[in-house]
Amino acid sequence: MKYNKLLFTAINIGIAALPLLLCNCSKNDSSKNNQDTLLVDVGAEAGSIDPAKAEHAEELRIVNDLFTGLITFDQSNKPIPGMAKSFDISQDGKTYTFHLRPNLKFSDGTSITANNFVYSWQRLVDPKTAAAYSFLLSIVVNAQEIMHGKLPPTSLGVSALDEQTFVVQLIRPMNEFLDYITAPATSVVPRQTIEKFGKSWTDPQNIVTSGAYTLKKHIVNGFSLSQKNPNYYDAKNVHINKIKYFPFVDTTVAIATYKTGELDTTWKNVPIDSFETIKHQYPYELHVTLAERSNHLTFNLKLPKYANNLKLRQALSMAIDREILVNKVLKSGQQPLYSIVTPTIENGKYADIKYGWANWSREQQINEAKKLYQASGYGPNHPLDITLSYYNNDINKKTCLAIASMWKSVLGIDAKISVQELKSFIVNGRKGDFDIILNTWGGDYNSVTTYTGPLYQCGAANNYGSYCNQTYDTQLSNAEQIVDPDLQTNGYKTAIKIALDDYPAVPLYQSTQQRLVKSRVHGYQIEKNYLDNVQSKWFTLYP
Repeated sequence: MKYNKLLFTAINIGIAALPLLLCNCSKNDSSKNNQDTLLVDVGAEAGSIDPAKAEHAEELRIVNDLFTGLITFDQSNKPIPGMAKSFDISQDGKTYTFHLRPNLKFSDGTSITANNFVYSWQRLVDPKTAAAYSFLLSIVVNAQEIMHGKLPPTSLGVSALDEQTFVVQLIRPMNEFLDYITAPATSVVPRQTIEKFGKSWTDPQNIVTSGAYTLKKHIVNGFSLSQKNPNYYDAKNVHINKIKYFPFVDTTVAIATYKTGELDTTWKNVPIDSFETIKHQYPYELHVTLAERSNHLTFNLKLPKYANNLKLRQALSMAIDREILVNKVLKSGQQPLYSIVTPTIENGKYADIKYGWANWSREQQINEAKKLYQASGYGPNHPLDITLSYYNNDINKKTCLAIASMWKSVLGIDAKISVQELKSFIVNGRKGDFDIILNTWGGDYNSVTTYTGPLYQCGAANNYGSYCNQTYDTQLSNAEQIVDPDLQTNGYKTAIKIALDDYPAVPLYQSTQQRLVKSRVHGYQIEKNYLDNVQSKWFTLYP
């Protein structure tokens, strides 16, 4: 089949024409900020702003401003043309031909051609890069063999037909491919800069970007400053000159800074104890909507006490009262979660897949949890030693304290709690240096595979718990190869049920997005952006 060309002029309407959704004025708005600088909280110090290595929301918020790829996304998370003005798909669905815009340039003025995409994608799958999101390209010919060290990166099924034509060969048709490549990991990056500076290529004095902005300054645990990239292909529709990113780990400090007018948008959710007060103080500036995000506990299945004890894992899951957690502890619109995928992904296709005991009475759940715990070999005379780790923020802290209390009440477990900074948390998670961790995973695209692959496939980079079930992997692989949408959905449901029965994780709740946004920020369509992927180029600042 031949796809009609997707022309930017028909799709990418200028920001000035977007609905100005956040324009309600508030008496509390006393902004002291410069009119050409957007002041943004990103919630933590970024571990990396290399598109191939960034993996957490705090990092991706910045990366989305600095880099772009063939296909980008709008505020409804739909794929739209990026550096490719159009594309064609072969009759068999396995060859994608992307036609680049003319005169594309990096921030230093050097040309961006199809060969730059060849390099960028080869780098992403190169095991030396150690990219968490390399799986996004696993559908490309030879990608899996490259990622397992069996073939060189140059054998990846991508090529430059000429300077403006980039060709991708897939091993099979894939319905979600365009959604996958909206992720910033597939962005084009500068080979010459990377080879010259190595790991320090993203330092402000070295960095060369491809997105709407380029990095000018970075003060560790202070702020990062980016400036509009005049060489960006759509620079005429980028209306804010500078973006200043603040890594406020302490949400209370972020809120206080917002109140002074020295911050335009917050990142983390409002502190639980302050939610109702903030909602009353800023009725037009506080925006709350359900997020495409799973919050769950991950067992370290390298540890025999968990790996060899399914009943223990199930007992620990059933002992947690998710209704109490969201309605009495968090109290900010979160929803209980009883599956490894959210009920909202793909517009609710998988909402019916959850634990059978999800609808039991709390008394039934408690009784079964106690029986399972005893059957697992633990009890008063043989207590389970647990350390529950989380990365530092207000909601994580309250969640872990509540869970520890529930485990104590139901099972008699005295759980220890360990708090870590984000960087350490990521490093320890990758090394498997933990007992049980509180994990958050945000969907990168509107497909169930945003959860099923990266978190639970054998050897996946973000599979911190080292869960591995070949039956699950085979079923997932079989489902991925089904072209018929309904049959494919049934295939994914079967895979999800396999993982649920294994209890590799403890689903807790689906998050909400809570953002305080100053009235001077226009064009931010929060209520439509369930994936919470944000680009500053969408916005305009008004006095």
